[in-house]
Amino acid sequence: MSTATPGSRSICLFIGSLKAGGAERVTLWLARELVARGHRVTVLTHHGTDQDFFALPPGVSRAVVGLTEGSNSLPGKLMLNIRRCLRVRAVLKNARADTILAMMPHESVVAVVAATALRTRVVVSERNAPWHRRQDRIWTAMRRLVYRFSAAQVAQTQPIADWLAQHAGSTRLHIIPNAVQDPLPSGTPVIAPPTRPGRRLVVAAGTKPWQKGFDLLLEAFTKVAADHPDWDLVLPGLLPDRVEEGLSGQDILDRAAAAGLASRVILPGHVGNMPDWYGAADLFILSSRFEGFPNVLVEAMSQGCACVAFDCDTGPRDILTDGVDGLLVAQGDTEALARAMARTMGDDPLRARLGEAARDVRTRYASARIMDLWCTALDVPQGTTSTAASS
Repeated sequence: MSTATPGSRSICLFIGSLKAGGAERVTLWLARELVARGHRVTVLTHHGTDQDFFALPPGVSRAVVGLTEGSNSLPGKLMLNIRRCLRVRAVLKNARADTILAMMPHESVVAVVAATALRTRVVVSERNAPWHRRQDRIWTAMRRLVYRFSAAQVAQTQPIADWLAQHAGSTRLHIIPNAVQDPLPSGTPVIAPPTRPGRRLVVAAGTKPWQKGFDLLLEAFTKVAADHPDWDLVLPGLLPDRVEEGLSGQDILDRAAAAGLASRVILPGHVGNMPDWYGAADLFILSSRFEGFPNVLVEAMSQGCACVAFDCDTGPRDILTDGVDGLLVAQGDTEALARAMARTMGDDPLRARLGEAARDVRTRYASARIMDLWCTALDVPQGTTSTAASS
């Protein structure tokens, strides 16, 4: 914990939960960095601690909105969200919040409404390509209506910023990519990667089977598996019972078994020690259908992994240069992905060259530089980040 500095602000970070996920990790990184720069931080969530995967950094307060369930009728939903706005407003008053940063569309709408007539500055943030996300028509209309009343809007890439300008009336846009934390944080649960003599690992990470395109990755892996019998595919983060768009982790396992690959496709579940998994990876794949700015790709590159990524909306094209520090293949083209995988799996020098060049992301997305961008968007003094808080 750092001592208060002149110009210290009270900042509220609003996100649905602290479950395993990229937006949650960014939220807690922001909380830690803001505390290190002398600011007072409250993390506000809808869900309570029973759903937490991540722990709060030292010196960060927690508030819970609750009210996660209600009537499915339109009047019932309206009353529930009015109560949510009032609860958030009470938290802002109690914390004497100078700024609230909302990390997702639903929370962003609630934050703008809750802070009406308060002196709290509202910053909204999109953590994914919004045109790929299914959104309730009412919430879509609310986003279009209220985003323009926020003090600033944060996007991770230029295409997302352009979409917000066109579809949400955003005019005070900041483009802020995700930072590389160096060293990468590691926590529980600690699960050892399945390193076995003579075996090599293709690693892809994520909790969402459909968005992360794990079905597409499995299809590509099936095409190359016979020619590379010493390679296995591991998907840390994916749970068998996780279902998204009708696709589950168990579906991935069942399809692998049907292809005769049951022993070569591994779902270890949630892992807290991702640096160990990047270190064990001989090849990292991002097979997503869409992204905002994929944490896992930046992290894998920072650890010297040779990476292959779909050129999806948005982020991979911003992060890597095809043939220089990774390979970029046409979005959704499993034949092209299989060819890129076969090329890298069969060429040790190529993987070594791509992995070494990939480490440059540590400079391009250095934590201190990205945090300065956030301080500008939040309109808070930058202060000085302590070494301990950055680690």
